[in-house]
Amino acid sequence: MKLSPADLKHLFLPLAGCIVLSVAAVTSGYFAEDFLKKVKLSEMATAEQLREVKQRLARATEEEREIRENLQQYQALIAHGIVGEEKRLDWVDTVTAIKSERRLFNIGYSIASQKALEYPGFGKTAGVNFMASRVKMTLHLLHEGDLLGFIDDLARRGKPYLAVRSCDLRRAPRSSGTTLAPRLEADCVFDLITISHNKSN
Repeated sequence: MKLSPADLKHLFLPLAGCIVLSVAAVTSGYFAEDFLKKVKLSEMATAEQLREVKQRLARATEEEREIRENLQQYQALIAHGIVGEEKRLDWVDTVTAIKSERRLFNIGYSIASQKALEYPGFGKTAGVNFMASRVKMTLHLLHEGDLLGFIDDLARRGKPYLAVRSCDLRRAPRSSGTTLAPRLEADCVFDLITISHNKSN
């Protein structure tokens, strides 16, 4: 079948419309594919951001738990008198009270001036000072249990932290009298340890 020029004139608009629609369809397909790629990239970026947010939240939760635990330990140190200024008079009162309660014989002691704590393997911490006062004590005892009970009471009730460095026991000279007399003598060395904040930091 042959088309005349008149027929072609009638078909021009439909053909032009088909060509325009075809070009529009191809263009729409291209843009739709490009849009889908962008949507997928956006989804991947969102998923990555969500993963990072979850990781940060998990880290923050863990840090909050550690801070809470550290705060409890710090408050316990404050309550025990380890953090802050050394309170020697309180410590002396504690020694006197324990001696009276346990009905111990004579107790003599000397307290050296406070110095920076120096223990093997102990490192300095920024912003915090660990201080120690060396105490030399001589106790006259009836038996070994008196010494153990005294140290236990002092560690529990004394405000600074008590570190026992040494205790040497020896027999006390025999008394010729009939009254109750000490049978042992102990020479002990303690460190009274306190923690303070470094004000220069």
